[in-house]
Amino acid sequence: MRRALGDGWSIDLYGDWTAGRGTDGGTTWRAPGRTILVLPGVPWRCADGADIIASLDAQLPPDATVKLGEGGRGGVGHRAAWVYHHDGDVESILRGYTFTDETYLETVFTDAYSGDLGWAFDAWRSVTRSAT
Repeated sequence: MRRALGDGWSIDLYGDWTAGRGTDGGTTWRAPGRTILVLPGVPWRCADGADIIASLDAQLPPDATVKLGEGGRGGVGHRAAWVYHHDGDVESILRGYTFTDETYLETVFTDAYSGDLGWAFDAWRSVTRSAT
């Protein structure tokens, strides 16, 4: 089911998800064992995707298991993600960023039980932005 995230952004989320207020002006979506924190990015000018990804990478914890970038579609220019698996438990986190020419959206997907982030990658890749 397509769900609005604000400022023209939307995501496909299947199952029983509930939205609530998060921190830092974000929204938290919750389902059993799964959480998504959605944070609006700041507008920018005169920066290209490589510069933006490099600045984000410098701000994130250094122990990512995987880093990746992809071309976008559906009103999105490109995407970048960092995956973290915590040793000793099954919690896994996908920190995803979805970009347009003007702004970006940060989505932090957490799986507390299975450690399988397939659902998170599907949801992250479904993020689109319509003209506002």
